[in-house]
Amino acid sequence: MISNNFKRAAYAQETNVAVIVLLTLSTPDLPDTIRVCNVPVEKFTDLGDNVLGLVSNNQRYLFLPFEIELPQDDKTGAVSAKLRIDNVNRQIVQYARQSKKPINVNIQVVLSNNLDYVEMESNDFKLSNVTYDGFSVSGNLTIDYLGLEPFPCGRFTPSGFKGLF
Repeated sequence: MISNNFKRAAYAQETNVAVIVLLTLSTPDLPDTIRVCNVPVEKFTDLGDNVLGLVSNNQRYLFLPFEIELPQDDKTGAVSAKLRIDNVNRQIVQYARQSKKPINVNIQVVLSNNLDYVEMESNDFKLSNVTYDGFSVSGNLTIDYLGLEPFPCGRFTPSGFKGLF
């Protein structure tokens, strides 16, 4: 459910409200969680002079420019988006190297005038096929699509249910 605050900002001809995307990257292999945002709101002086980000729901998100290419809407059921994060902070490359499993990615959308209210949320993405260079880290965001799974998943056959036949 989209709030009235979001509708006003989206339909306004001009607005001073920014739509902010928050990414949370985590994996069971590693204890640290990486949180990044695409719009800087405040300066974190305790982390250094040039560290920007925001605080949403008592979680600190560091500003790192990133791009998300959304999946195509087709009937194949393949849900795969692309994520590219600027490689300003080498922590993401180290994170990708150390993790043996795909990295979990949660995506949230908030507005700059209410950082604690999550307008939209997409969870359970997996970041895989991670590549990196001196400028960016990129990979595929996939999610399990259960719409193409056969239903029912099992069948009553004589070999599996001898007493039934």
